[in-house]
Amino acid sequence: MKTAILKDIKKITMGNEEMPVLNAGEVLIKVKYAGVCGSDLHAYKGMHPFRKPPVILGHEVVGTVCDTAPDVSQFKKDDIVTVMPAYSCGNCILCRSGKTNICLNKLVPGMPGWTGTFAEYFKAPAKITYPLSPGISAEGGVLAEPLATAVHSVRMAGVGEGRQVLILGGGTIGILAAMVAKAQGAKSVAITDVFDFNLRMAGKLCEADCYNALQANVQEALLDAYPEKFDSVILCASAEETIHQSVALVRRGGRIVVTGMYLKPIPFNFIDLTLGEIAMLGSQIYTDEDFRIALQLLAERRFDFTEIVTHKLPLEKADEALRILSDHSENAVKILLEM
Repeated sequence: MKTAILKDIKKITMGNEEMPVLNAGEVLIKVKYAGVCGSDLHAYKGMHPFRKPPVILGHEVVGTVCDTAPDVSQFKKDDIVTVMPAYSCGNCILCRSGKTNICLNKLVPGMPGWTGTFAEYFKAPAKITYPLSPGISAEGGVLAEPLATAVHSVRMAGVGEGRQVLILGGGTIGILAAMVAKAQGAKSVAITDVFDFNLRMAGKLCEADCYNALQANVQEALLDAYPEKFDSVILCASAEETIHQSVALVRRGGRIVVTGMYLKPIPFNFIDLTLGEIAMLGSQIYTDEDFRIALQLLAERRFDFTEIVTHKLPLEKADEALRILSDHSENAVKILLEM
């Protein structure tokens, strides 16, 4: 089967790998689309903590079932499915307490033993494979995974009716989080980013209040517009200044959720957290419940989440897709690889 392999930092080449061999409880999926994620970009740049060359990247997927292990009965050939690409052990103390997303023994694509989705075929445990309802397109199905990440962050942030929410970082997860916050009843959602294209998209898709973070006084502008500050701040960026902005812009008693990957240590003064009794929480991927909520949001079609897809490129252009995201050579939010 054709694959796109990260051979070295910033170098993806085409490969021809053996077809995956199914184990008990697994399904084989003929991939239709694989989404390109921020974590793929980190690996491409040599910054990912465990996805290292040579590796087949990708974990966002939609496709059709083409084979199943003998013990799998819930799927049949040609079922259209997506996958929650995080296989938890079910036995550790975290799994037993319902926190499967931070399982001590979690397996994800791009680790030894599980090839990524930048390939013609992808195998996955049936227990984390989900059928798409008739109302969800293939483009929607491949977005279930990043949308579930946004759902988890918004839920962690305690967003509900009447809340004022700030999203720092308007990439894929940031824009999706803004849309989910609106779906959850937020009174207002503001979002910052350094690219006007992303901000225009966020404004169009969910009427978010948009601020370019390159403005000299973006923090002052937000405080002018929201003098009572924000109930919840969701960090979907990785720039050091966003950490400090989050504390300055959240109200006392509010909540900050860190979803972005801050790969370097950041000096931080905790006094404002203490004085304001502010909660700062990390948010790591999603649970089964988050994934099902994401699929429900896609099926409801209140928002057209697929409008964040700016590019569809063939698998053979995987290197170009990562270069576009790395160099910002084109206006791009979500790029899909098509098989």
